[in-house]
Amino acid sequence: MTKQLITLIGALVSIAIVVLAVVFGVLPLVGQSFTALSSTSQVAATNATYRTQITELQKQKQRKAEIDASVDALRGQIPASPELDQVFDIVATSAQASGAALTSATRGDLAPFAPRTAPVEAGPGAAAAEKAQTAPSAPPTPQPTAGSGTVGDAKNVAAQADANAAQASQAGASGSSGANAAAPGGGGKSAAGKEQIPVTVIATVPDAAAAQAFLDGLRGSDRLLAVDKAALSPGNGGLQLHVDLLAFVAPAPTAGASR
Repeated sequence: MTKQLITLIGALVSIAIVVLAVVFGVLPLVGQSFTALSSTSQVAATNATYRTQITELQKQKQRKAEIDASVDALRGQIPASPELDQVFDIVATSAQASGAALTSATRGDLAPFAPRTAPVEAGPGAAAAEKAQTAPSAPPTPQPTAGSGTVGDAKNVAAQADANAAQASQAGASGSSGANAAAPGGGGKSAAGKEQIPVTVIATVPDAAAAQAFLDGLRGSDRLLAVDKAALSPGNGGLQLHVDLLAFVAPAPTAGASR
């Protein structure tokens, strides 16, 4: 065997060793490096998301007092006890602000919460919209028509107030309709435990604008009051406003609590 052949074989063996070293040594390390780099990028992205969430939570923590006050205000709209003195105070305040003269304000009995039906829209296109949504066998619902003079305007204002009040309470009614459907004909409280108290108010107002202001004062108070019905009729010294309200009571915080 010549010296050149030995040198060639040695070179080939060296090259083979280098190739094997690269394949079995260097390439796995390179692959692991890329995997570690990818994992590092994912961890960095996750940490950035966590930092954003922590920043938002810190901002919310700084607003904790404001959030607690807002929650307390919402809870106060539907208290866990009737608190009818508050309701009558709201009626008196609304009457004073609108220029209405109260004739009477009486309460009814505490009753389970009853979901209200869909509101009846008022306006020129209300009849066509109602006809399209009502089954053929159902009788048409009378719509308010524009009358002449103060009484006609007042009746239209009262009809519009009925529609607005029904629409305002429809969201609350839909939340408990499923629970009531699950137990039809129940004689006690509704499934959600909510209750309502009817309140009837009779007042004398100078005109339709004062009647609207009185109803707006009732609906805009801190206590949640639903105007179930409002009707205006001619009276002595102005117009007589008859309002049926509903004051709501939240479930009692403890089981078996009595009213």
